[in-house]
Amino acid sequence: MEHLLYFLKDLKQVGAVAPSSKFLAKDLVTQLKEKLADANCKPLNILEVGAGTGSLTKQIAKLLRPQDSLDIVEIHKKFYQIIGSKYRLNDNIRIHHADILNFHPQKKYDFVFSSLPYENMPEEITKQIWEKKLNLCSTKAYISYFKYLKFGDFKSDFEESIVNTYKHNKKIVFLNIPPAKIYTLEINKTDKEQGTIKSSNVA
Repeated sequence: MEHLLYFLKDLKQVGAVAPSSKFLAKDLVTQLKEKLADANCKPLNILEVGAGTGSLTKQIAKLLRPQDSLDIVEIHKKFYQIIGSKYRLNDNIRIHHADILNFHPQKKYDFVFSSLPYENMPEEITKQIWEKKLNLCSTKAYISYFKYLKFGDFKSDFEESIVNTYKHNKKIVFLNIPPAKIYTLEINKTDKEQGTIKSSNVA
């Protein structure tokens, strides 16, 4: 009920009437789990954007090794406080109360997870967020996110172009309210693209 109240209060910051299910969260981290199964896996930098009440955060945190790091960026004050109360004592987890567009870390990320309500945002803002996420990716990285099936596949041509360019796999999860479709994108950058990815690359 608490999540529903936040949803009704601010549709642009809260994307669903209920927290993501554990089934959805577990499927979102499938690629990360496979990567960490490799004994030679290097330390990973992981970013979660829009953690909400932490359903996905919980699954990521379970997989973290001491040498890995997780940055969580949450714009909603109450959700930031909830996440902070759970993970503030974890040495390799940092929680940031910020808009992702104003987040400027001194590193790149190997995995970027997001639970953002793109369908509730202006198209120009979603484009800026996607450009930001791409620019935060390391040379080889993965972006995992989901969209609710109650909406059409893509709100903007820009988002669709990104998915078509980098799509690695997708999966529908029915055990969620509402059911959702997970997209995992494999980002491979050339040296020239490493600094920044412009919209013309995916338009």
